[in-house]
Amino acid sequence: MLSWFRKKKSTKELTPGGSVVFRHGGNEFTKTKVGFTDESTAEFGEAREKVYGQFFGGSPQAFHELLPFIPHIDVYTYGPSHSNRDFFTLVTSGMSDLEIAIPQDVRGVSRRVELIFYCSDPKEEYLETLRRLAHFPHDNKTWLGSGHTMPNGSPPVRLWGSTVLDSFLFMPTIVKPDATLSKQLVLGGQPVQFLWVVPLSTPELNLKLEKGFKAILDLFDEHRHPYVFNPARRSYV
Repeated sequence: MLSWFRKKKSTKELTPGGSVVFRHGGNEFTKTKVGFTDESTAEFGEAREKVYGQFFGGSPQAFHELLPFIPHIDVYTYGPSHSNRDFFTLVTSGMSDLEIAIPQDVRGVSRRVELIFYCSDPKEEYLETLRRLAHFPHDNKTWLGSGHTMPNGSPPVRLWGSTVLDSFLFMPTIVKPDATLSKQLVLGGQPVQFLWVVPLSTPELNLKLEKGFKAILDLFDEHRHPYVFNPARRSYV
């Protein structure tokens, strides 16, 4: 689990389900650096756009980051008219320009990550949230990986007008074509891992922390959790 508290310097803090807890300071994303990277990442952007076009179609709408944050992260929206899909695909571009700080004892995980989200209405608040989430590991010198969870502040703040959803789960996408993105996009010699952003309720997040990632996957399977975000969905717990 990732949360916005000050990170402890002592031994690892574990949940009953075996998840490692990372605590970071502050409820807001206030540490984003402004400036320029030491090396040009233009070729990374070109590579991403080429692969995104192959998967999602051409001519996306871009939610541009106006300030020169490090890294520079935009969010692209690919609509049904640009692909064979009947929903919108939102995907970050720029998070993978820099490597994330994966602990030395973690093996087999790519240091380059992008986020993906599916919805029927690409609201600006979704785009802004994805942009901020993409900056989080870089700003806090931490990492995001499959099975990680993050509350939306402390105490958690409800997301996007929902009455129950106030946290995030990061996991591999269940949209089959998109599950192969990492095989097609390799930057700096590393495959880019794409993490699906899934809003959760606090009880669902607690279930994952207490019983592990498999428990939340079983819960999703039981309720046939859709890949297209439903802002009106109720908590499964």
